Amino acid sequence: MRPDFMHRFRASEVRPVISEVLQSELEGMQYEGVEMAEISRRISEVVAARVAGMAGLERYKIISSVSMFENSGQGARMGSSVMWDDEVDGIVHETYANDRLRCVAVVYAVFKNY
Repeated sequence: MRPDFMHRFRASEVRPVISEVLQSELEGMQYEGVEMAEISRRISEVVAARVAGMAGLERYKIISSVSMFENSGQGARMGSSVMWDDEVDGIVHETYANDRLRCVAVVYAVFKNY
């Protein structure tokens, strides 16, 4: 069983949702090490709920991961690897940055084939 063409995960439709959540949650925020774990968790939950509620994604398992970094001139690299069906499953990421923090949100969408 596979989703029809109209109900497939489309990164281009999900990316603006992630961007909107990051902008609304993080605009003007300063990096505070102790608070970032809770803020990351909250953002991850909001992103996952908003994406899961999008029309056509009812049969997808949505996984959201949010990482926060202090933006003090250092570099960072992130990577992930997945084994899935490239035709129906998907991944999208979005980055938010201001002068004090950087946030990377990643959404994985896995079609529930049952």
